[in-house]
Amino acid sequence: YSDNFGDSWIQAESVPYTSTLTDISCSSKQSCWATGHDATILHTNDYGVTWITQYEDSSWDAPLLSIHMFDDNEGIAIGAFALSLRTVDGGQTWGYLFLDDDEFQPHLNFTYADAQIWRKSAQNEVYAVGELGKYYISDDRGLNWLAVNTDYDGSYWAGIKVDDGQSLLLGMSGNLTLITQYGQDDKIPSDAITTLACYESGYFSGECKTLGFKKLNIGSKNSLTNAVTLDDGRIAMSGNGGAILIIDLYRKKNIETCVRSDRLSNTSVVYLGSDEFLLAGEKGFRKHSMSECYNNFSSEDTNSQDSYVKLDLG
Repeated sequence: YSDNFGDSWIQAESVPYTSTLTDISCSSKQSCWATGHDATILHTNDYGVTWITQYEDSSWDAPLLSIHMFDDNEGIAIGAFALSLRTVDGGQTWGYLFLDDDEFQPHLNFTYADAQIWRKSAQNEVYAVGELGKYYISDDRGLNWLAVNTDYDGSYWAGIKVDDGQSLLLGMSGNLTLITQYGQDDKIPSDAITTLACYESGYFSGECKTLGFKKLNIGSKNSLTNAVTLDDGRIAMSGNGGAILIIDLYRKKNIETCVRSDRLSNTSVVYLGSDEFLLAGEKGFRKHSMSECYNNFSSEDTNSQDSYVKLDLG
């Protein structure tokens, strides 16, 4: 853990686990949960200093890939071969959760919720993405799920909610999808690719949602891995091969993509404020500045191999 924005790191005092960890979710600065291989879930209640094992199933021989905790009690964890778990007691017990009846048992790669906690929808909604272009929606904290087939056959690695009824889904080879949920009175653009998805059981039996998909060009073929919301509403994303990009959906309506000269793959991005980011991934952590990348690309007085692309969303 780091207490100085990633400048230095301290190894936790006690971690009863030696395999790969895949995701982390914190209900507060003090209380966090982490997922890992062998269907393992770890928990800390002292700011990451010590950890305990809350759940493990070494016989499963596959990882849990992502976790989201709504608060100190309720949360879900998902992973390979459609493995899905849910807790209502802070992780003291985890029960199996039905999320997808696809016989292929696609991997569930990432789960997320609305980071804008002031929105009413943020209290109960949760989303997930995975293989086969699958996108999942739950309106009741993971009890019932809507499985949505998008117009994409590859894997989505992550997602982020960008507005009420809208998410960005991050995929392979630079595939970025803007998904929009349309209400009964909304005007659907004539060129929109749409699908109708309906709940089949549970509280939402008979309820259907109309969803539209738009593919966005980021200017590179780097796979996208993680996203975070900036103070002004823009979205920053990390990617493989040194990629980091910022998308502005509402004001400039453009995407700015930097491919760093180190070409190291980035698995996640943390916003540090202003123009500074912390990237995590291949060979550890590094700081990043979009303006520095642009200056390196455009200046004739540098030997940097940074590249920079600006694209209009229109």
